[in-house]
Amino acid sequence: MKIFTKIALTLAVATTIATSAFAGGPMTNSNQSAHFLRSIARGTSLSTDAVYTNPAGVVFMENGFHLGINDQMAAQTRTITSTYAPFAMGAQNGGNPTKEFKGEVFSPVIPSVHFAWKHNRWAVMAGMGVNGGGGSLEFADGLGSFERQFSVLPGAVSQLGQAFGLSANQYDMNMYLKGNSMTLAFNVGAAFRITDWLSVAAQVRFSSTSNSYEGHMKDIALNPNAPALGMTGAMMPAATFFQTIAAAMGQANPQLAQTAGTYAALTSDHILDVKQKGTSISPVVALAFHKGAWDASLKYEFKMATELEIESAEVSAKDPVINGIFADGSKVKSETPALLAAAVSRHFGPVKVTAQWHHYFDKDAENSFSPVIEGNTNEYMLGVEWQISEKWLVSAGTQRTQLNMNENAYSDMNFSISSWSIAAGLKYQVCDLVGINLGVMPTIYDEAVAVGQASGIDFKDVYKRTSMAWGIGLDFKFGK
Repeated sequence: MKIFTKIALTLAVATTIATSAFAGGPMTNSNQSAHFLRSIARGTSLSTDAVYTNPAGVVFMENGFHLGINDQMAAQTRTITSTYAPFAMGAQNGGNPTKEFKGEVFSPVIPSVHFAWKHNRWAVMAGMGVNGGGGSLEFADGLGSFERQFSVLPGAVSQLGQAFGLSANQYDMNMYLKGNSMTLAFNVGAAFRITDWLSVAAQVRFSSTSNSYEGHMKDIALNPNAPALGMTGAMMPAATFFQTIAAAMGQANPQLAQTAGTYAALTSDHILDVKQKGTSISPVVALAFHKGAWDASLKYEFKMATELEIESAEVSAKDPVINGIFADGSKVKSETPALLAAAVSRHFGPVKVTAQWHHYFDKDAENSFSPVIEGNTNEYMLGVEWQISEKWLVSAGTQRTQLNMNENAYSDMNFSISSWSIAAGLKYQVCDLVGINLGVMPTIYDEAVAVGQASGIDFKDVYKRTSMAWGIGLDFKFGK
């Protein structure tokens, strides 16, 4: 019964599910402040967020101390509509072969802090932000890829039990899965103005990733009909059923009895409680151009070669299936790809227009998305800021994130979709020392469709996402 091999493989990839970036590539958050949520294209910024978006441009800010404190909030949904004929045998599925699995995320706190001290041709800077993840993704009813593996149990039992007058036509199970993901990045660096219009910068970035995965597959049940064994089609635990078969066939068919014993272990309750932690250090280098009505920047973030160590809780460590795959102390790669960013701006009086491009080197990074990535990700951004008066600035922007992935290789535990984002917001300068930034950014995702087979039966998964982010930030300036 290949079905049970597939069950074990499904468990093996359970920890790939996590929250993905709210904006940016599959592994990278590019929204590091409220400034981003109000205009998106920030590559030539000369505000506090330049510490992240335009490090070399910090030396074109006013002399003195600059501090930016931001919080973003984000809500997301992931919906997978899965069609698979055996789902019709689910006790809770009403005979319908199509079932919806929905995951929800709400992140009330996505913080970032940016600090810079600029004096004449020199500047030093430091920053902290959520470089990846940033929330909890919860699937209250589990995932279709899990249920598919157990939904074929009635058919498999009927097929194998023909010689013994054994059949089944219904299954049931209780599933839940929750993933938490957070990558904090800390940047420290310096910038130098080579000429009045050209500058360079270098930073060292330290990242710390912490993921956790909780869930269960339990109460797996069948309704076997085998009068000789006293089974009359009532629901019973699948593990108990296979234990009964193993005992009944112990001497008459030792091989079948042994196989049934293995299946009893696979269909027993499984509790997932796993954590992953890891760190990395990588450099960032940048150039900036600032002359007259023109600004431009170029930035390269080197790959973050993070390796995560698995910490398996006792309840998972005692489970031979889970512990055999997620052994305590084992390691997995979770690399964040290198990023090349370029931006150019032109001032038209009080209006600033910025065009920007991001290129994520996804093919060179090893992480959970590697099996589906066919090429690198590109982002195209356009932003406009209008300084209405000394105190008021309004802005807007748009972004296209274009992924290069094999949709038919997607799984409901690991997928990312190309998207459009729209930003709008404002800045209010309270006084010379304090400014307030407000922004909102909805993201509209493309629809992805994957087709394939599970246990020799065709399935179709339709992937959809929604996302909305809000943010507020305070800019402070001290001294000269």
